[in-house]
Amino acid sequence: NQISGSIGTDTHQYIVNLTGVPNASHISVTLHGVSDSAGNSGDIAPVRMDVLLGDTNADRFVDSADIGQTKSQSGNPVTSANFREDLNVDGFLDSADIGLVKSKSGTALP
Repeated sequence: NQISGSIGTDTHQYIVNLTGVPNASHISVTLHGVSDSAGNSGDIAPVRMDVLLGDTNADRFVDSADIGQTKSQSGNPVTSANFREDLNVDGFLDSADIGLVKSKSGTALP
């Protein structure tokens, strides 16, 4: 697993990049030593994120609803409304994404 971070385009934004996160897992990110504009510093409360490849409707398990949702978007451009269906993150909604959802069917978050 690798973690990296950087200040975003706005100094009020911090981008955390995570790689190698296992599927069907919960992760938590805490930022330490964060300072505000008045010079106060402290820790940011942990933020939890669930990782489940294929769970396009975010209901904590992969099933026929996710497959159907991905099929319904196939051929459409990737937008902020359907980015979850671009499972292989190649910028296209296609049979490769449908295949990925099907291959994960039956998996769930603990």
